[in-house]
Amino acid sequence: MYIINPEKIDNKVKCNKIVAKYFLDKNVPLLSQQGNIYYFANSELFKDVSNSAPFWVKWAIRSE
Repeated sequence: MYIINPEKIDNKVKCNKIVAKYFLDKNVPLLSQQGNIYYFANSELFKDVSNSAPFWVKWAIRSE
């Protein structure tokens, strides 16, 4: 189940499809999806996974 209107939610991270696949493979729950844009809650789990992520994942998140 997704949140239909993620614009109303604070404290979220926006990712493209390739970066989202990395987080989904690491079992980070998806908050919402709109086309090729994926949203994750900026939770402790997301922060832990992103801190140990490869450089290209960190770069892709910052560039959005």
